[in-house]
Amino acid sequence: MGQNANIGQQAAVTVFGNPESFIKLITNHGVLSKIKQAMICPCAADNSGSADFFCKICKGDGYVYRPQRRFLVTDENSRSCGDKIYPFRTPILGVEKVQVVGAESQCGIRDIEVDSFTDTEIILTEEVSDIFKKRVTYYFDGWTYVESDKLTVDADNGLMYTNQNVFDAGYQSSNPLNAYADITRIIKIWNIDTEQEITNYTFDGRTIQTSETIEPDKMYAEYYYADLTQIIAGDIANKNDSEDWTHGLQSGQVKMSLYPFWDVTIGDIIILTGSTLWRNESLTHRGDLDRLFEIEIFELNDVILGSDGTVYNIGVDYILQGRNIKWISDNKPNLDTTISIRYGYKPSYIIFEDNPEPNNLENKAYPKTVLAKSWTKTDKKDITDLIN
Repeated sequence: MGQNANIGQQAAVTVFGNPESFIKLITNHGVLSKIKQAMICPCAADNSGSADFFCKICKGDGYVYRPQRRFLVTDENSRSCGDKIYPFRTPILGVEKVQVVGAESQCGIRDIEVDSFTDTEIILTEEVSDIFKKRVTYYFDGWTYVESDKLTVDADNGLMYTNQNVFDAGYQSSNPLNAYADITRIIKIWNIDTEQEITNYTFDGRTIQTSETIEPDKMYAEYYYADLTQIIAGDIANKNDSEDWTHGLQSGQVKMSLYPFWDVTIGDIIILTGSTLWRNESLTHRGDLDRLFEIEIFELNDVILGSDGTVYNIGVDYILQGRNIKWISDNKPNLDTTISIRYGYKPSYIIFEDNPEPNNLENKAYPKTVLAKSWTKTDKKDITDLIN
């Protein structure tokens, strides 16, 4: 290939960018959030590209949402001592490459063979001097393991709530809006006295539902949850357009910057767990569980209004279960009638028509930028368009 012999001009003054400065900005000033990766539900392929409302897999969403677990960190200047490397992000799931970087008169750039690794350290096949810079590329685990969590139990309604995945903001905040990380996998649930395990259950967020017998102050769980993250969000627009013709004009309503190790694409959901908005919604009563439109519900209003004027009361006729209204008494609306509810929710945004903007100046991994659309302004037709 062609060569440029004017090396002096290229190397005389070189200013290198530092992705860690941008990452630090997100960490210190970002909004507490969770990201749900979207996978198209098989029901859409069997239903001409539209979601099946009665699908047991996606519950009519058209997408199945799962949290990312493997996160790739590239060219980290990790700590080291002798033949061991200590990456900053743990637990370690895999190691791709370790390099030692020195001046050409010393060692130059040299790959170092990895012997093995644990959750917190990488063991090399040789010792390397601490005076040299290290470039380490590895995967870390974005799920946190909880060995034993005493559950909050609502025995009358067969509900249990995990507690160790509720966010602890320390001195910054008391977490008044109850931000929590989602359960991703349950190892077991058991009664501490009888050691009897619960095997028939479902879970959503931090809520576990079962039809088996559970006792207050006796139930414990071993599980994983997906860590929360931070994002920088700017130019958030929550305007309710009054004219129908304006609804489709804005696909990108908020610009968000994410850590570079997030793998995001069209259809993924970003939820701001440290904020709450309110909305009114009318829906058709389908059964013991009525699914609300928003992704993460903070709390329900104290009453629901039926189409015949009947007023239903929270805690007496219904409660909140995940993103559903659960009816707990015989005083409930007739099937296929309309009910009206007001509720608080965590603002959610979907990566819509705009793919993430790559940012790899100097071949380094800088934070990613995405344009997202308010989930509130997304309807089923929009989801069908995305799937297709």
